[in-house]
Amino acid sequence: MTKRPDGHVFSAALDTLTRKPLNQADSAALQDAATEVWYSDNNLSSELTLFLEVERTLVELRRAGYLLERLTRFTCVTPERLTEATEGLKHLQPYAASEHASPTRRGDALAVRWGLDESLGTKVQTLLPLQTRHYQAERRG
Repeated sequence: MTKRPDGHVFSAALDTLTRKPLNQADSAALQDAATEVWYSDNNLSSELTLFLEVERTLVELRRAGYLLERLTRFTCVTPERLTEATEGLKHLQPYAASEHASPTRRGDALAVRWGLDESLGTKVQTLLPLQTRHYQAERRG
């Protein structure tokens, strides 16, 4: 599990994930970020504020926005957690390339909207086992 000394798993996972192109995402950090968004009670806005305390490049900020928004699109996200993530995304929206960007190439339209020419691609497959009912019950139970 990716963990900062102060126990903030989500901000630590974002830190790890945003330093490299998304198609090279660390699987463990990606799984940590996903489980934090989907199943944790930690406040996402606080985690994002902590992430933003460190000076970030524009591409790191765009990757963070893409990752959070991408993770909220999975069906295992509760309505309450989606609302919280949407509030958290307000911290990152100024870094999106355009709300109405249209992809000029084949690829992930969400990544293009965030001004990225990279995406998670097949890395998303590492998250599939974390969405099963059995896993959800285990995490929430």
